Amino acid sequence: MYDSISEKEIMDGRKALMDGWFGEGKRPEPNLILVRAKGARVWDHQGKEYIDCHSQVYVNTIGATHPKVTKAVEEQIKKIVHTAYGWDNIPLLLLSSKLAQIAPGDINRVSYCLSGAAAVEGAMKLALENKAPASCFITFERAYHGRSFATLAASFTDGEPTYPCCYMGNIVKVPEAYCYRCAFGLKYPDCNLKCAQFIEETIQKRTNGGVAGLIMEPVQGHGGQIDFPPEFYKQIREICTRNNILLIWDEIQTGFGRVGEMFAADLYGVVPDILLFGKAVAGGYPLCGFMARENLQGFKTARHSFTFAHSPISLVAALATIEVVQEENLPARARKLNQLIMEQLHGMQAKYELIGDVRGPGLAIGVELVKNRETKEPAVEETKQIITMALERGVIFGTTWYGEGNVIKIKPPLTITEDEINKALSVLEECCGKIT
Repeated sequence: MYDSISEKEIMDGRKALMDGWFGEGKRPEPNLILVRAKGARVWDHQGKEYIDCHSQVYVNTIGATHPKVTKAVEEQIKKIVHTAYGWDNIPLLLLSSKLAQIAPGDINRVSYCLSGAAAVEGAMKLALENKAPASCFITFERAYHGRSFATLAASFTDGEPTYPCCYMGNIVKVPEAYCYRCAFGLKYPDCNLKCAQFIEETIQKRTNGGVAGLIMEPVQGHGGQIDFPPEFYKQIREICTRNNILLIWDEIQTGFGRVGEMFAADLYGVVPDILLFGKAVAGGYPLCGFMARENLQGFKTARHSFTFAHSPISLVAALATIEVVQEENLPARARKLNQLIMEQLHGMQAKYELIGDVRGPGLAIGVELVKNRETKEPAVEETKQIITMALERGVIFGTTWYGEGNVIKIKPPLTITEDEINKALSVLEECCGKIT
């Protein structure tokens, strides 16, 4: 029914659309109009095919339109598509039980919503329920946790003034363990993780009102596709425990197999107090939320609920998605494909001065581009050129939006074939060659 569009309809639609991500007049060009997707491939309205190493913002972890998810949704649509928040439905109960089973440690209580920002805010509210009168949160300088009022304060900005908001003063930002660009000018591992020491000092000496929680992405996405030294994760857990604050892990981008385990918490051997999930959980259907340890006090009446949060459609899609992840052992596949990709990227790094750093677990890989490896000057324009050239050649890569904007992200579906990976990397190398 809606599989074609005229040039006038395109212009009228874009004129009417208020875009809050890129900002007025800043949408990227070329701007694809996607009409079909399957596995790791997408097609635009003109019929051009692309290998999607972006997973449509890391949502299509099991590949687009997976038949098991499609079948589950089709069957559910014929039964019931919506239930009021106060009523249970069968997919709700089955998924809640399933998530409690697969979550790390004693995390076994679940709350649902429809956006990552709402999930983060829910976790913040739960922390305040449990840690009052403490009212402060620690986040990382390159963090991305959403664009609502509270989460905007907890995320990086582009340097422009943000909205005046009463909650802004309750967020304290600290440097993360970004070893390639250490905020303290030190070298790992001789640094003894000065950044972790600084975080504890900040909690104890540089906050006002007490700290309720520390919110972190175990692998930062929009902030630079950054993973941290293994011992950093454990030190953060110990710091939170020592100082009686909640550790909140934002796994909205890392959950359900992407990093080579079901959750990054499993990969790094850390059990947070609250774990956020989203993006990949429902095979492309809208669903987010958080899981919490059973010893945390829940919400008081009507403090956290959403009309469509218990949509049977999204819930059955999530049940089917988790089944696919487990049956096809996609975390193990992510580990295997990481080795294939890293071998080729390190080969490119040896060949091209442009590639300063290659990092990331599973299929959460970042390639940081620099003008000079000694100065590490970010190659921002070169990154934009490569993204555009790759798109013209039929490959979609992601990029980062924080500050430098010089990281190419390789985060395809975990079901991508080795042939598709080789083709995508061949395009990346061709583009690097043209830049240098």
